[in-house]
Amino acid sequence: MYIGKLTQWPQQRAVLPDAVNRALDALAQLDLAGMPAGRYEIDGDRLYFMIQEMITQPFEAGRPEAHRRYADIQLLLSGEEGYGIAPPDPALPVLDDFFEGRDIGFYATPVNEQRINLLPGDFVVFYPGELHRPGRCVAESMPIRKVVVKIDRTLLGL
Repeated sequence: MYIGKLTQWPQQRAVLPDAVNRALDALAQLDLAGMPAGRYEIDGDRLYFMIQEMITQPFEAGRPEAHRRYADIQLLLSGEEGYGIAPPDPALPVLDDFFEGRDIGFYATPVNEQRINLLPGDFVVFYPGELHRPGRCVAESMPIRKVVVKIDRTLLGL
């Protein structure tokens, strides 16, 4: 997992995988605020992004999730978004397995789950297997707009 600010990313490129930098380079060329919600391809199913609009929900209303095929870059464009985060835990039971069709599994709450909050311009990279509970309220429910980039694990050498 990596947490950063888009404004500081150029100085931190050296610590990120090429595929993450490629995705952030592509986003930096776009007017994300003016684009409608939806899916946009950078390199077919191997590298694409979605602009999402949603209302944040109470922390307890969500479940931790993880992916097997894709890493996520989640970049907040507007609002405040809370997350639960935890490292992979092979012993943690999968409650709902949608890995085959949608590359997502929902898990029981890990004992070591931490919370982070993102403000506009903040981003977080979740690698395959890393648990995250996105879309959570920070203080109260609010509309948010964000970008979720999907990076196929093969582009990361995994």
